[in-house]
Amino acid sequence: MSQPERNIINMDDLLASDGKTNVLFVNYDNEAFMNTGIQESGSTPPHASTTTGPGGEKIPGKIGIKQDLITPFGFFGTKSLFLATVNPAYPNDLMGKVMEALKTNGSAFIQSFSDCMRGWRHDAGEAVNVSKLATDCGYWPLYTIRVKDGMPVFSYYRGLEIDKEKFEQFLKSMGRFRHLFRPKFREKEIDEIIYYTEQRNNRLKALIEKFGAEKPIDIYRINRKKLQPQYHLQPGHGLCPGCGAGMFLNQLATAAGMVAGNNIIYVNNTSCTEVSTSKDNVSSWNVPWVHHLFESGATIAEAISTAYKILKSKELYSGEVPYIIHIGGDGSTYDIGFQFLKSALMRTSSFVEMNEYLSNQK
Repeated sequence: MSQPERNIINMDDLLASDGKTNVLFVNYDNEAFMNTGIQESGSTPPHASTTTGPGGEKIPGKIGIKQDLITPFGFFGTKSLFLATVNPAYPNDLMGKVMEALKTNGSAFIQSFSDCMRGWRHDAGEAVNVSKLATDCGYWPLYTIRVKDGMPVFSYYRGLEIDKEKFEQFLKSMGRFRHLFRPKFREKEIDEIIYYTEQRNNRLKALIEKFGAEKPIDIYRINRKKLQPQYHLQPGHGLCPGCGAGMFLNQLATAAGMVAGNNIIYVNNTSCTEVSTSKDNVSSWNVPWVHHLFESGATIAEAISTAYKILKSKELYSGEVPYIIHIGGDGSTYDIGFQFLKSALMRTSSFVEMNEYLSNQK
């Protein structure tokens, strides 16, 4: 049986592209409301222990599923949209996807695996190992959906196959699943977590088979020698040691700096990253940064982008429209602010692109 063809995507080609996104929305997914006390969210996986759904003898953690956030957006009929999952343990893939997202006309949404050593309960030094295991065991597959004129095209990098041995190792590595292994081995609950993950991956594989790219495996070639150290975010922030969001922000800002330079505005929902990078009224950001609430950050990001385009179309602004990146945790993406995110994503990927007065204003 022949292997699927690989699509090699070079950094230099991405940087030379003429495309430009209206807004890049990003979710760093740490699978709970960590900033306010490790409460259960729509992103929390089955049977994980949180402060509002602790793992007990009768109720072993969360009752319910981890919602699929990325895939449904591919079928809303948008005009131009880039969707992807990433993991800081695979930096070339992460930075390549950020660059492509920023260079894709329309809109973009990227969801990142984001280890939380406090909420997941493991040593800070294990963050990269836990993150790598997440993809290698099949829990966090890395895939992409590119939508043009309503039609999604799927591709992937790795993580579609379930490795049960590594999956069990992944669960054992975190205290939030410790109650599944002692004082007794809860085989039913462990099998259930793996089963629902496998079902999701089977759906993904079926979608790749049905809507897959001609060359369905994406490999990003990032020239590390040409990468400039990120300078959007100062090292003096309050994120925990080993924080997955910190790893993600570093790689996000590195890739964004290569594309946008300093011509960028970040919008940040109330979350760990917002609190930790704006402590005591002193921002850790070297570029414009806006804080907004759980529910409305995505709309604010969209409004900033559209306002610049309107001003330029009326010849009231002569500069280059800045790149806009919206950063959100589980509250602003899975739960409290989901409707705002969905609406902003649809407008920036369709309404703006279909508006003859705004679509070409860069």
